[in-house]
Amino acid sequence: MTDESSLPLSERSFTASTPDGLVFVRVAVRGHVLGVQLEPGAMRRAGHELAERIMACADVAYLQGQVAVRREWERARMFDAVAGMPTESDLAAASERLSRL
Repeated sequence: MTDESSLPLSERSFTASTPDGLVFVRVAVRGHVLGVQLEPGAMRRAGHELAERIMACADVAYLQGQVAVRREWERARMFDAVAGMPTESDLAAASERLSRL
């Protein structure tokens, strides 16, 4: 298995999971969902609850990637490029929502 941190950022993915470890979502740095993993216990949830958990995981994983891109661009002093990009506080808010599920 390749250590993702050694890959160029453009080839990395980010994963988020629910606090109970029943739902995992992996998202490419560009934002598309690469995979959703549901443990058997997740299937005991109502459809709308399961969808909420998948979406919350996808949001966190997506924001992890966007914040990583933002950091890289800020290090490169591309300050105009980061205008409007998600911030650490956006990621923290999404992580907090996920932690409450």
